[in-house]
Amino acid sequence: MNRNKFLSESKIMKNIVRWLNSSSIIKRMKIYSYLINGRKPWSTGYSLFKENIIRKSINDSLIIDIFQNSLRLPKQYGEFLDERVVEYPWLISRIGQGEGKLLDAGSVLNFAYLLENQKLKNKDITIMTLEPEGNCYWWKKISYLFGDLRKIPIKDDWFDEVVSSSTIEHIGMDNSIYSSNPTFRENKCLDYLQAISEFKRVTKPGGKVYITVPYGQYTDFGWYQQFNAEMIDLLIDTFAPAKLIETYFCYESGGWSISNKQYCQKFQGFNIHETKYFNPNSTKDYDSDYAACSRAIAALELWK
Repeated sequence: MNRNKFLSESKIMKNIVRWLNSSSIIKRMKIYSYLINGRKPWSTGYSLFKENIIRKSINDSLIIDIFQNSLRLPKQYGEFLDERVVEYPWLISRIGQGEGKLLDAGSVLNFAYLLENQKLKNKDITIMTLEPEGNCYWWKKISYLFGDLRKIPIKDDWFDEVVSSSTIEHIGMDNSIYSSNPTFRENKCLDYLQAISEFKRVTKPGGKVYITVPYGQYTDFGWYQQFNAEMIDLLIDTFAPAKLIETYFCYESGGWSISNKQYCQKFQGFNIHETKYFNPNSTKDYDSDYAACSRAIAALELWK
């Protein structure tokens, strides 16, 4: 074989291998697998597809305006996807513009594509969670604290904003999937109120706290609890906000929509860990609506 031809073909093959091994191609293949195999929650490609939807939503001014003004969501918005597809756009729509100190209580923002958002990239962000995680953006000047949100080691009136999304439902519950520390294997259903008091304490006067939790019929799942109306009321009474905005979202066949507190009281969460896909001793399949987790979310904006 001609040497130049051999070298040329070798270079082509190397490029093909590099192309096949590139993360973007692998990601596309996984998303394609998710789409052609029925869009089943938590199947291969699910998380990547969901991330793409969230990326587009939080960077779409029209979508953010819809969430900011509590307007009707687009038809089939977030169909077959979990509550993150409403929690993140809601958070981005509410968080203030410009600089300021922000506490992420629960590490829900600890992803590069979120931290690069216009609303967040200029903020002084501290992330507090139980244990170290794979993502660590110290070069973005993100600060990290590891510990219990019932005892936040920060002085009073420090943060302009506090974010806690899908976190306080785990406080006082069995957190063995998040930490090997046996101290956090608990069943203290009202301990979330201690965290609420701490959120208020570390927030500046006039500052804001943003909280989302799974909502509907009360359910103790062991590792988290689904809030009901009484628990939401206890949360609000404990914080005693100077001003409050409550927003509720629900998932039904066809996707997520904006709703209200009373209507959402009927919803039950879907426990994926009880299905045959996660538990080899189970025969349970997805429900007909392909709910991925929560079927309703309470989103609270509280002013100190």
